Amino acid sequence: PDKGRIVRFTVEPFSIKHDFEASADDDDAEEGTVKGFKVADITNPIESCNPGMSAKQHTRYEMVYARGREPQPASGRVLFTYDVIWNENPDLHWASRWDIYLSMDNAIPAKVHWLSILNSLVIVVVLSAMIGAILVRNLRRDFGRYNRLASDEEKAEDLEEFGWKLVHADVFRPPSFSPLLLAVCCGTGAQLFCMSILTVLFSAMGFLSPSNRGALIMAQLLLYVLMGSVAGYVTSRLYKTFKGKSWQKATAAVAFGFPGICFGLFIIMNIVALSQGSSDAVPVTTMIVLLVLWFGISTPLVFFGAYFGYKQEAIEFPVNTSSIPRQIPDQPWFMSVPFSLMVGGILPFGACFVELYF
Repeated sequence: PDKGRIVRFTVEPFSIKHDFEASADDDDAEEGTVKGFKVADITNPIESCNPGMSAKQHTRYEMVYARGREPQPASGRVLFTYDVIWNENPDLHWASRWDIYLSMDNAIPAKVHWLSILNSLVIVVVLSAMIGAILVRNLRRDFGRYNRLASDEEKAEDLEEFGWKLVHADVFRPPSFSPLLLAVCCGTGAQLFCMSILTVLFSAMGFLSPSNRGALIMAQLLLYVLMGSVAGYVTSRLYKTFKGKSWQKATAAVAFGFPGICFGLFIIMNIVALSQGSSDAVPVTTMIVLLVLWFGISTPLVFFGAYFGYKQEAIEFPVNTSSIPRQIPDQPWFMSVPFSLMVGGILPFGACFVELYF
C-alpha cells in the first residue's frame, strides 16, 4: 500500500551558487574507498537545503532568486542538489503513462491535426474526382459513338479505332526493358505493403508500446522477413505472366536485391559511425543476427512463395496484347516525363508536409 509506480515526472532546473566546503568523503576521493552520503557542508544554504530548519521546505522560485543569490558561473566546482515532490495521480493509469509524450502534452491543439488531415483528404478527393470525371466523360463519349447507328460513310470512317480502343491492345504489354525488374519491384512492393499494414494494425491494437525502445523498428524488421513468401509469390506470378524463362534469377533477385541494397547502405553507415567513435554503431553480434534473419528466414520464405507462385497459372488479362506495339505520337511539353513527375509529386508532398509540420 505504501508503494507506487512513477508514471510521470517534470524536471525544473535551477542554477544556484553554493558556497561549500567538501567533506572528507567527497566524490573526488580515491578509488576503492567507501564513500558516504554527505559530500559537502553548505555555508549559505537555501531553506530547502538547510539541515538546521525545523520544518522541511521544498525549493521554490523565491528561494533561488532571493536578494543576494547568484547563479552558478560556468567555472569552478559545482555542487548538485535536488528536491523531489511526490504527487499522487489516481486518474493516470500505468498503461497510459506515455500518452502525454504521444500527444506532446497538448502543445499543439487537436484542431490543427484535424485540419491538416482534412486538408489531405480534400486534396485526395478533389484530385480523384477530377480524374474520374475526365475518364467517365471520355468513356461515355466513346460509348455514344460506338452505339449510335452509323451511315455508310461513317462506317467507312469507323474502321479506324479511336478513344480507349487505341491503347486497349497495349495496356498489358510487358516492358521492353526488363520484365524481370518489374516483377522484382512489384514483389518487393507487395512485401513492404504487407509489412506496413501489419505494423499499423499491431500498433493500433497496442502490441507495440512506445515504452519499449526499438519495438517498432524490430517489429517492422521481423514482419518484413516473414513477408518474404509474399514477395516470392507475387514476383513469380508476374514473371510467369510476362513469359519469363529465368525463374531462378528472378527469385534470387527478389531475395537478395532490395535487402542487399539496404544492408550495404547499413554497413557503410555503420563503418562511418565506428570511425567517428559514435555510440550509434551496431555491434558485430547484431550484424550476425541480421544476416541470420536474412539468409536463414527471409530467403527460404522467398523461395517457398516463388515455388507456389510458379505452380499457379499465369494471370489472364481481360484483353489481348497485339504483337506490334502502337507508336506513341509526340507529346507536348506539359506531358513530358520530368514535368509530370514534378506536378504529380507536388500535391502529395504538400499534404504530407502540412501533416508532418503540425
